[in-house]
Amino acid sequence: MSPRLDTSVVALSPSLQRWAVELARDFYLSNKRAPEPTVLPRAGTLDRVRVLTAETLPLPVSEGLRQASRLLRTTVGGAGSSTPMESVPFAALRERMLEYTLEHAVVGFDVFNTLVVRSVEGEWLKTAVARGFHARLRELLNPLHLPSMAEVRQRRSQLELEIASEQMAQGRDNEVDFEQLVLRWAGSWVPTEPQRSQLAVQLCALELEMEKLALRPAPGIRELLSELKARGKRLIFISDMYLSEPLLRDLLRHCGLESLFDAGYVSIDHGMRKATGRLFTRVLELERLRPEQLFFVGDDENSDNVQPRRLGISTLRVDDPLERQRRHRLETAQQAVENNPFWSAHYLDLVMRNQPLHVRQDAEDASYQLGRTLAPGLVAFIQDVIERTEQLGIEEVYFLAREGLTLLKIFSILQKSGLFRRTPRARYLFVSRASTILASMRELSWEEVQRFWRQYSRQSLRGLLTNLTLPVDVFVPLAAECGLLDPDRPITDPFHDVAFQRFLTSREVRARFLVCRDEARASLARYLRYRGMMGQERVALVDIGWKGSMQDNLVRAFETAPRFPEVHGFYLAYVPDGQPQPERSFKYGYLADLRYRDLEQADLLRNTAIFEMVTQANHGSTVRYGSNPWAPHIPMPGFVHHEKEKENSARFFRRAQEALYDYTRDFARLAPLLRFTADELKSGTLQSILRYTRYPTCEEAAEFLKYSHVESFGVHEITTFGLKLDPRKLAAHRSVRGMLGEMRRAFMANAWRDSVVKRSGVPLGNLVYDAWYTWTAIR
Repeated sequence: MSPRLDTSVVALSPSLQRWAVELARDFYLSNKRAPEPTVLPRAGTLDRVRVLTAETLPLPVSEGLRQASRLLRTTVGGAGSSTPMESVPFAALRERMLEYTLEHAVVGFDVFNTLVVRSVEGEWLKTAVARGFHARLRELLNPLHLPSMAEVRQRRSQLELEIASEQMAQGRDNEVDFEQLVLRWAGSWVPTEPQRSQLAVQLCALELEMEKLALRPAPGIRELLSELKARGKRLIFISDMYLSEPLLRDLLRHCGLESLFDAGYVSIDHGMRKATGRLFTRVLELERLRPEQLFFVGDDENSDNVQPRRLGISTLRVDDPLERQRRHRLETAQQAVENNPFWSAHYLDLVMRNQPLHVRQDAEDASYQLGRTLAPGLVAFIQDVIERTEQLGIEEVYFLAREGLTLLKIFSILQKSGLFRRTPRARYLFVSRASTILASMRELSWEEVQRFWRQYSRQSLRGLLTNLTLPVDVFVPLAAECGLLDPDRPITDPFHDVAFQRFLTSREVRARFLVCRDEARASLARYLRYRGMMGQERVALVDIGWKGSMQDNLVRAFETAPRFPEVHGFYLAYVPDGQPQPERSFKYGYLADLRYRDLEQADLLRNTAIFEMVTQANHGSTVRYGSNPWAPHIPMPGFVHHEKEKENSARFFRRAQEALYDYTRDFARLAPLLRFTADELKSGTLQSILRYTRYPTCEEAAEFLKYSHVESFGVHEITTFGLKLDPRKLAAHRSVRGMLGEMRRAFMANAWRDSVVKRSGVPLGNLVYDAWYTWTAIR
C-alpha cells in the first residue's frame, strides 16, 4: 500500500464506526423530539459515501471500473477513434516522446494537465477568485447593496455563457474573452468609470495570482522539454484557454517552462478551439507545416487526440492513473464543499497533502505525526482569532504563556500569507495562574480561596501558600498560632476545619495578606504597563483554554483601574465555570464552547492534556515579577522550570511543534487559493481532531503512554497517562463486583480513556466505548 492509501484506509474504519454511532444517536434524539446534537454543519449521507469511496477505493479497482465503463460506452454508443490511441503516464512520457518524435520537426504540447498541473480544479480556482472579489466588494459597497458570495460566483458563470454566445454569433468558436469578462463582472456592482476599469485590472491580477499559486510543472516535463530542445526540435504550445497567449506565457514562466517554447497558440486569440479542430488547422497554416511534420501530446481524448488525428497529425495521449485519481478526489471533495461547508477542511487537507512544500509526508517520527494531526485545529483557531479581531476592531492581541508562544509563532506565519486584509499587533505575555491569582484576590476569605479550591481540592496549608505565592516563612508561624501546626496536613474539609477557618479570619493574617496582595498587584501592573496593555481601549487574550482563569484574574485585579482595557479572551475550547463574567470581559471558544451544550464540541474534551503538552513553550512557568538587574526599569518575570518539562520538550514536543510550523507554512502558501473562513473550516477540522480523540490508532495510543504533564499550579505533581490500577486495592476486594468497581474507578480517572480502550486490543472496543460515552451524554 502507498502511504496515501494507508492514510485513507486508517481513516475509513473510524469514520464508519463514528457514523454508526451518530445514526443511532440521531434516531434516539429524533424519537425523543430532543434538540439537534450539534449546531455545526454535518456531513450528508450521499456526500459522505462519495468522499469515502473516492478516498479509499484502491487504484486498481477504480481503474478497472473506469475501463469497464469506457468499454461499455464504446460498445453501446460506437464512440471513439477508428485508429488505436496510445496513452502513457507521466513516468513513461519521456521514453515514448523521444522515440516517436524522431521524424518530426515540430512538437506541440497541450498546457493544462500536460505541461502543468493544478493543485485545485479550474472551476474551484474561479471560485477562489470570486471569493477574493467578494472580499473587495465588502470594502467598496454599502452592506445593504453587497451581494452574497454565491451571487458573485453565479454572475461569472452567467457572463461566461453570454460572452461565448456572442463569440459564436461572430463566427468564432465558443471561447470566453477574459478582458470582456472581468470588465463586465466588475461593472455588475461598480458600474462607474474609472473605478470599474481599475477593479477589472485587479480581478485580472487576482486570477493570474491564483493560477500561479495553483500551478506546478507536471512530473518530468521540464527534463523532457530540455532534451527535445537539445535535439533541435521546435517546441510550441497549443491551448483552449480564455487567457491570452502573453498571459499563458507568464504562467509558464512562473513554472520555469516558458523559455523552452518557440511559439504558442491560444484559442481566445484566434477565435478557434482545439475541440473543433479549427485551431490545429490554423497552427499548421501559421507554422507552414504539413500535418505529418507535427507531433502533438495532450491529455484530452477529443481535443488533443481525435481532432488532430483527423487532420493527419500524430498524437500521444497523457493519461496518468495517479494524476487522474488525484483529480477525481479533488472533484469529489469540491462538489461536497459546494453542497455543504462541512467538507471545507477535508478539501483543504486534500490540497495540502497533494502539494506539500514543508510538511514531511513520509516522516515516521510519531511526535512529528502528532503535530501534523493537531495542526489543522490550531491553525484554524488562529485564523479565527485574526478574523474576530477585525470584526471587533481589536488592535492589540496578547498571547498568554506558555501555550501562547506556539500560537504566536503560528500567528506570525499566517500574518504574512496575504489572506487577511489587516492583522492586529501581537505580543507575548509572561503570565500564569500562579503569577496572577494573588493579585486578583480581594481578601483572604473562604469565598476567595474557593475559586480555585473547587478544582484543586487536595490542598495542604503549604500547597495553598505555594499556589497563592505567599511567603511560607511568614504565614506558617501565623498558621501555627491559629492551631494549624502541621503545614503539610491535607485539609480535607476546609469549611468545617476550625483551625483553617481561624487562619482565614485572623486579623494579622489578613493584614499580612493584603500587604503581599498589593505588592503582587503593583508588580503585575508594572509588567502590564511595560507590555503596553494598560491604556488600550480593548485587547484580546489568546490561550489554549479551558476556563479562562488568567483572563478572570487579570480582570478581577484591575477592573476598577481607569486605564485597564476591555478584554476579549479567545480560546481553542472554553469550559465555563458557572461564574458571572464582569461587564468588560468576554470569552469565545473556537472548536468547543460548552455554553452551547453541543455534543460534538464537548467530545474535544475527551483529551485536553495533549493540546497543552504539544503547544507548551519550554521556558518554565511564571511565578513572580522582579526587576532586571541590568535595566531596573524593565520588569523581569521569574520562572519555575521542571526538569521533566525540559525532557518532554526535547524528546517529543519540540518535533511536534516543528510539524505545527511546517503545516502552517503550507497552509499560509495555499490558503489564499482556497480562501476558506475559520467558520467554514470549524466543523470539518473538529471532526478530524475528534478522530484522534475518539479512535486513536494503536501507535497513537501507545505513544501517549510515553508523555507526562507537569502540573505547575494546584496539585504540583507530574501526571502520567497509564491505567493506574493498584493490585493491592484490587486484591482487597473479595467479590468480582468489587474488583470490577475498582477497575472502573481507575479507568474513569484516566486522562484519555479512549486510548486505554485501544491499548486493550479488544476488537471494535473504541466503537463500543464511543457508543456508551455518547449514550451517557445524551441521557
